[in-house]
Amino acid sequence: MKLILPILASLFTFTSLSYAADNEDSTAAPPEATAPLSPAAQKSRIEPSLDENRIQELVKNTPEETELLQLDTGKADEKLIGFYRTEGSGITQGGIIIFPDQNTHMAWPDNLKYLSEGLSEFGWYTLAIYLPQPARLPIPERTLPTLSNLTPTNPSRESEDSEPANNAPSAKEITSTPTTDTPKDEATDTPKEPYEETIFRLGKTAISYMESRENLDRFIIIGVGTGATWAAQYVNKFQEEQDLRLLMVDAKSPADNSLPSLSTILPEIKDTIIDLHHSSPRSSAINLTQNAPNSRLRLARHNKMNNFHQSRMPAMTDNWKRNNSWLLKHVRGTINTYVIKAEEAERAIKLNNKIPNNEQAPGQ
Repeated sequence: MKLILPILASLFTFTSLSYAADNEDSTAAPPEATAPLSPAAQKSRIEPSLDENRIQELVKNTPEETELLQLDTGKADEKLIGFYRTEGSGITQGGIIIFPDQNTHMAWPDNLKYLSEGLSEFGWYTLAIYLPQPARLPIPERTLPTLSNLTPTNPSRESEDSEPANNAPSAKEITSTPTTDTPKDEATDTPKEPYEETIFRLGKTAISYMESRENLDRFIIIGVGTGATWAAQYVNKFQEEQDLRLLMVDAKSPADNSLPSLSTILPEIKDTIIDLHHSSPRSSAINLTQNAPNSRLRLARHNKMNNFHQSRMPAMTDNWKRNNSWLLKHVRGTINTYVIKAEEAERAIKLNNKIPNNEQAPGQ
């Protein structure tokens, strides 16, 4: 018992000292709160660039026997990025420039890469160029729904002079001030350059490079998907200055409705137009939308476009290698028929017309 009493006394003393120390800490002045960072000091969100990421990957994975081009287009901070292949048959047929779909790129394995490499083995210099992503369409202005027709559940409980709960704005205030999803940037008043101007510069740069390097004078502009619309735009723009033909693969219009459609562009093109598609006969017959092949065929017949040639390719299968081989055969076949052989026959006709009748071979 004598031993327990001193121990209890020491514990009571230690508890009292700890309680006093806790009270001193609680009465001490609280630490100064750190001021919040200003908006300028906070890091702004940087959205990744799809074009830069794609180009970096394409540069790292340039195919064999393919030359990576980075050409100045004449505009500051703009370059043409392309995969260039020389012909491998010894017989020069001309140059081919490939415009990819906006959802793909110049080395897309499903069709672009196969066409670029395959056609270069049959006398064609090929240049598949990278098309930058078009500017995003502006978000339409969105306003809050009209609240003037809404009536409160119990109008007798509300007074005209009473303030809205929680200082909320009235219905009249809401409807009078429309809100938009994104604020307008008043600092940039200069209008953006139309996307087609970028396409024109890239196409002219590609043509000039192939003309100066290989001394080519015959070109085919191949457009795949939405690239077919831009290819048609380019051919229509420069058909008087350059020797151009147009070849479209599964053509479709871009999402921007302000651009001219293929139905407007194609009748203005005087050179050869080849339209290849994978649509089935039934879907082509019943589908009369703008992107439907049957609509383009009816348009060509209506305008008596003798330069327009349309061909249906075999249906797509799960075997992408077989699809690519079919695509290459169809493209080669139509080019041989409507470009090479047709122009040879045209030259022969012109040559025979220049020969006097008394000097022509017998039977002519």
